[in-house]
Amino acid sequence: MVARRVLGVALMAAVLTACGTSSGGRPSHPATPAGRTPASSGPPASPLASAGAGSAAAGSTAACAQQYDAWQNGPAHPAIINFEAAQQALADESSSGKPALIAATMNILGQRAAALASFPVPACAGPNGDFAALLSQVGTVTGEVGPDATLTILQQAINQLDSVFSLESQFTAEVKQTTGG
Repeated sequence: MVARRVLGVALMAAVLTACGTSSGGRPSHPATPAGRTPASSGPPASPLASAGAGSAAAGSTAACAQQYDAWQNGPAHPAIINFEAAQQALADESSSGKPALIAATMNILGQRAAALASFPVPACAGPNGDFAALLSQVGTVTGEVGPDATLTILQQAINQLDSVFSLESQFTAEVKQTTGG
């Protein structure tokens, strides 16, 4: 059924709105953990201060979380909201049985994917390019659907979007790893 497949695409909204942030929209961890002080030039004051590469990695993760949060809540925010709304609209309309309406909604999703692609995820949060690949795939699939598409053609397009699920899970794992989320 078209509706069930499209609902999976709508799961991407969870990645865009939840990964790496707390319920307040801020990174789920502070940039500098409480009680941590920078290493001094003298003998280390604590195991935390002498962590060397470990503290650099933690700092890098915190910096990436801040960059991801700034991307998510900054200029990309309206494009994220619009993309999520288009996903939800497609999920809602896919059960209508009206091919023209579903095709138009798919077209809008493709346009919104292209708009969101103009705000790339910070390289530290998505070094493998999974999010860009996801948006590209959505754009390609939706771009192949014409206004006169039949339900069969629309079902085939939805089936092609199945690979989005693997990209979504890869991107989610990548963001969690790089931002400490």
